[in-house]
Amino acid sequence: MLQLNSRFALCAPLCAMLLLSAACASKTPLQAEGLANTGKQYTGTLKKVNSFALEHSLEFTADLLPNLPRDNTTLQQQTQAMQQRAALLQTTSDYLDTQALYFAELSALAKGDTSTGTTQALKKLVEALNKVPDISGIPRVAKDAVAGVAGHVAAFRHSAQVREELLRSAEPVAQALLLNQQILEEQIKWITQREALARQVEYREKVLKPFVDDKKLGETWKNAWIKHVKQAPTIELLEQAKAASIEMQQAWVNVLRGEGSFAHLQGVFDQLNSNIQAANNREPGTHDTK
Repeated sequence: MLQLNSRFALCAPLCAMLLLSAACASKTPLQAEGLANTGKQYTGTLKKVNSFALEHSLEFTADLLPNLPRDNTTLQQQTQAMQQRAALLQTTSDYLDTQALYFAELSALAKGDTSTGTTQALKKLVEALNKVPDISGIPRVAKDAVAGVAGHVAAFRHSAQVREELLRSAEPVAQALLLNQQILEEQIKWITQREALARQVEYREKVLKPFVDDKKLGETWKNAWIKHVKQAPTIELLEQAKAASIEMQQAWVNVLRGEGSFAHLQGVFDQLNSNIQAANNREPGTHDTK
């Protein structure tokens, strides 16, 4: 009996260590899976926000054009400005797709796929993330802005392969996420300036002039006045996307640390997608791009 107890006493600590090790090891796949799903949701949502902003910009620019000088210079300037904006957002969309692919491959690695295909894909995707797109009007992310991010990698929380990958990709991913925020900030600035002019012209032509002409005011005037009073949905959506983008940067740090949950962030993106859909329903001239 004493011998049995002795064996049990020796086995118990070993079993406890194995159970603890298994529990720790199980955290990485769950978190990485959450990262893959959240990353896909994040990049898809930003693409939708940017698409909505572009469609809305086209709408109010088209409304503005008839009230500007009717010459070739005006038309060319406005057309080129919108073409450049569309090209910028296409470049941004491609870069977001690269981020989504990276998060998916990282998830596969964390769940045990250490095949050459996965490791090579991760290497190529990190190289692609390091090739930061040259976007006019947006300064490159300074290296010191993300320096030291790799120091958050908690070695005991991750498998050897995942730990090695996170150490290699910590800063490139952080740089990409910060760039996303800067693009949204530039979008807000650009659209605010252009929309302010469009709203002034629209107010003058559709609200003020009919009002002082002593003519009967119908539904058209009423709708124009209400639209002018309300805050433009584009800026509001971009501000929400910017806030979510900042939260995504913190989520990446949490991934490196092997802690945290994506439940809140997924809820944020769900709400933002609902807001985009609602804005599209209010703006018949815009389209929901999947």
